[in-house]
Parts: sequence; C-alpha cells; structure tokens
Amino acid sequence: MSKRPGEHDGGPAAKVVRIELKSESNGIKEEDWNGTRSQKRAKYPFIFYKESPYLPGLQQIYNDPTIEEKFAEVVISSEAMSNSNRKVKTRQLWGDKIYTGDSDIVAALMHMGYFANFQSQAAPSASEFRAVLKLLPPQNRYPAKARFVKSRAWNSTIKGGFSYQIESCMAVSRSGNSVELQPYVDETLAAHPTVHAAPDRQIQTRSTGRHKTIGNEVSIQYNLCNEPWLKYTLSAIADGGLKRNQWTSARLQDEVLFLETASARYQVARVGEAGESAPSQDVYCISKCKMVLPMSAMRKAGVPLPPEQLVVVEDKLGWEDLKWGVNTLHLRNLELTLKRMHFFPITKQTS
Repeated sequence: MSKRPGEHDGGPAAKVVRIELKSESNGIKEEDWNGTRSQKRAKYPFIFYKESPYLPGLQQIYNDPTIEEKFAEVVISSEAMSNSNRKVKTRQLWGDKIYTGDSDIVAALMHMGYFANFQSQAAPSASEFRAVLKLLPPQNRYPAKARFVKSRAWNSTIKGGFSYQIESCMAVSRSGNSVELQPYVDETLAAHPTVHAAPDRQIQTRSTGRHKTIGNEVSIQYNLCNEPWLKYTLSAIADGGLKRNQWTSARLQDEVLFLETASARYQVARVGEAGESAPSQDVYCISKCKMVLPMSAMRKAGVPLPPEQLVVVEDKLGWEDLKWGVNTLHLRNLELTLKRMHFFPITKQTS
C-alpha cells in the first residue's frame, strides 16, 4: 500500500472530543467512556481516540506555540484496543519506535508490545487505556520493523507533518485503578498461558433419556499485566494423582508458582530441603513481587525472580504449612484471597 504525504483513506476525520490543558493543581472533569462524571488529573492535553484516518488534535498540539512541552495523552476505549480494529487490520503504521503522525496509535501500541496483538478484546475489567505521546518534528525516514504488528517504511519527510513516540501506556479499570503497562521491545516471546481443562462429563437429558457429552471447560482470567492466566481453583492446585511425581509439590521442583490477588502478585518457590532433621521435606518461600512484570520481562530477569525484586512474606515453609482454600491461601500469619495462578518454568537470568 502506497502512502503520500498528508494522504488518508477518505474516511471521516477524527473528531476531537476535547483538548484541554490540565495542570497538576487543578482537576478537570471529563466524561469517561462509561458516561459517568469523574474527577481526574493529568499533566498534558488529552484527546479521545477514534478509528479514523488520523487524529487532527495531535497536529493542533504540535503546532500550538503556547504549549512548550509537546506531549499529549490519548484516551483509548477498551473496545478500540483490539486486533479487530480496522486500522490495525490494514497496518496503518509507518516507522519503528518513532512513527509518522498519521500512524494509528493502537497499531503502534501493539507494535511496541504494550498490548498483545492476538487478543480480540481487552479484559472485561478494563475501562480505557491512556497513552502518553511525545510529539517530534518529522523525520527524514521511518524504517519498517516486523515486531508484533509489521510496520511500513517511509523514506521521505512529510511536509507540514510531525512524528511521535510512545512514552508510556496504562490500563484503567472500571473501578478506577490503573496499571502501568510495559513494552516488549526486547521481542522476547511470552510463555504460553497455563489453562486447566476439565475432563469430559456426561449428563442424561430429560427429554430423550440419552447421555450427552459436554466438552472441555476452560477457565481463564487476565492478570494484572493483561495476559491470560489460569483462574485459581482447588482443582487447578490439587495433585494430579497418587504417585509422588504427580504431586503439585513435586512440580515445584522444576517450576515456580505465581499467585495473584486483586492488586498484588506473589511468588511461591522451592528453596531447598529442611535439613538433617527432615532431609526429604522441601522448604518453600512465599514472596510479594515489588513490580508486576509481564511474562517476557520475568523470563529475562530469571525465574525465580531475583531477591531485589521481591519482599519475603513467609519463609521456611513446609508444603503442609500452605493451607489451600476454595479461593484463599492460609499461611502462618497471613491469608490471601486468590484470583489467578500461573506455573512458570525455572529459568536462568539472561544478559
């Protein structure tokens, strides 16, 4: 697909819902995507994203001489953050890390790895996404990069245009909590999510009296980094059989278990054996992660995570000290209400 300076595909121009300069001292009311009124604070001018050829509000901010810091915050609805977005499907994206001003922002976020390009929709709990862009002068050339979404190359300066790079992106939940998203610029592939499939079961229908087979049931939730994890259930943490090698405690010799509550992540790792008094008993440590990292960053840091990224909650635990409930984990002095879980293979730290 060719592209000429200042050309778009003929669709309606994006309507700027509001562009206002917001200070840190004065809150400005805005209407969020749910139609409610809320008090929010931001440092930069903001506009709302639309699936249109370009966002003219960015050009206005770049050309405004009264704005010294050429930054803008783009508010993206959860419905638009999807691989079914028309601009993502047609790869309206030119450049790598620095993009042309008419490049689609959702496609750029997927290209940088802030959001998984294979997901057809965001997590149901996500209300919106907020991306902070740094507006730059037009570049001489925009190289292509086949990262997660393949971008296009453009080898000439767009007169009267501008370019931008993504400074940060966060997901905002419907309850108002925000999670800072991390890019996958290292191109480290994320591990496949752990899922639990219940065995086929048969029921007898009342109308015919015949047995009907119901297929596998899979229960998945999105974690705090918007990645699919297994929903915590007793069946998922239970032993796989009566043999020792089918026990969950035996599985932790080669894997690390990560648990998530509504707002925090914990690591359950085997740290050795009890010693001479009980040489066959493994010892475990439960730590709270200081930062919630995506799986690619965890793989790069090494699993179990380095001590500087953890806060020890309970150590020198035997497996019997971990009391697993229907939706809770009871420790010596702590009770965790669990939402999600994920087994991660033990890896070595990479440079």
